[in-house]
Amino acid sequence: MQDDELPSPSEDHDVEKRYHFMSLLLNLVNTFLYMVNTYIIVPTADNYALSLGAAATVCGVIIGSMAVAQVFSSVYFSAWSNRSYLRPLVFSSIILLVGNTLYALAYDLNSITILLIGRLCCGLGSARAVNRRYISDCVPHKLRMQASAGFVSASALGMACGPALACLFQTNFKIYKITFNEDTLPGWFMAVAWLVFLLWLWISFREPSLEIKEEIVPQEANAGILINYAVENGSTQPLLVNSEAKQVDENEDRDCDDSEESAEIVHRPVTSIASAYRLLTPSVKVQGTVTYCFSQ
Repeated sequence: MQDDELPSPSEDHDVEKRYHFMSLLLNLVNTFLYMVNTYIIVPTADNYALSLGAAATVCGVIIGSMAVAQVFSSVYFSAWSNRSYLRPLVFSSIILLVGNTLYALAYDLNSITILLIGRLCCGLGSARAVNRRYISDCVPHKLRMQASAGFVSASALGMACGPALACLFQTNFKIYKITFNEDTLPGWFMAVAWLVFLLWLWISFREPSLEIKEEIVPQEANAGILINYAVENGSTQPLLVNSEAKQVDENEDRDCDDSEESAEIVHRPVTSIASAYRLLTPSVKVQGTVTYCFSQ
């Protein structure tokens, strides 16, 4: 069972061709930044909601809206990753950049709606499905365990660093009527972080080649055609002949067994009138069977 789960040498060689360490690192950084983005607003979400005239309990909606939107983003990002890895990551970074900017501008616009739209955009930019898909498709089997551990560690580290970073933004100033305080700075900080990540992604990420998968599919199809051809032209007739011969042999063996059983019945002592009558009037089938066996 363990040997069946291991990839073949050819498959592992194809995966090694697609592997690129910097691309893997970028996926892990994307995972880390997204988890920071999720939890960096937790310490100040209630105060932000109160400053916009909403109830403090709205902070639950502010935090949870990102996770709700992530449910939908996982679907289209998973489908998109069948064709590309770079373009989904670029799109994710842009959406997260826009979402965090809206989150930060909601304070000066005095709109809780803009704040929620910004958080929904952040959830729609979740590329965690692409990160996991890249590890499973483009990392060699011998390094896949370490890469998966790195993915989990990056997620946990982001969850821990998010609230800790929020404690560093205890300030309040304005630049061109744009307020920077403990409520808006998490959004501005993450917007700058995603901008830097987007530039790094565009420069360093290497798109894995998808030609390897396209080459494997025709080979499997050709193998299937050869098997069907062999079955239709080279194997059916001998199988039919062998099955007919086997059936004749089974019939002969069955008839001989019936004759032997009849012979045993003949040699048994008579214990009743009915058994004596059966001995005197044997069935036609037994007579024909005995005749056939002796004639052979």
